[in-house]
Amino acid sequence: MLQYKRILVPVDGSPNSELSLKKAIATAKRNKAHLDIVAVIQSTRFLDIYGHMGTNMDYVEISLLKAKEYVDDLKEQLRTKYDFKDVNVRVEAGDPKSIIATEMPDKFHSDLIMMGANGLNAFQRAMLGSVADYVIRVARCDVLLVRTDMDNKLN
Repeated sequence: MLQYKRILVPVDGSPNSELSLKKAIATAKRNKAHLDIVAVIQSTRFLDIYGHMGTNMDYVEISLLKAKEYVDDLKEQLRTKYDFKDVNVRVEAGDPKSIIATEMPDKFHSDLIMMGANGLNAFQRAMLGSVADYVIRVARCDVLLVRTDMDNKLN
C-alpha cells in the first residue's frame, strides 16, 4: 500500500482550503508524513492597466505580510491544537496554478497535493480558470481534491 511521505497543502483562507488542511493533517498523521503548507499571492492581480506594478507594490507587500501571518498562525495551530510538528509553511507570489502544480511539488518532493475543490466564486473560475482543474491536469504527483468535511459530508 502506498504511503505518502510529503504532502503539499495550498491554502487561501477559504472554507474549502481549511477542510483540505484538516484532512491533510489526518492523512499526514496516519502516514507519518511531512506537511508543506503554501499560500500563493497571485501577483498579476496587482498590475495596472499597463502591466506595471507601480504604486500597487504596497498592496503586494501588505498581501504577502498578511499571508505570512496567516500561515504562521496555521503552523502554530497545528502544533498546539493538533499536536503536529512536522510542517513547513511558505508564502509565494506569482501564478498559483504553476506554483501549486509544479514548482512547489518539485521543490518539496511532494508525493501528494491535497487541496480544496475550489476557492474561487463562479465568476472568478470562469475568468481565471480553476486552479484545481489545472493542478489535476499538470501535477506529476497524486492530487486529492477535498469536497467534504471530516465526516465526508458535502459542504
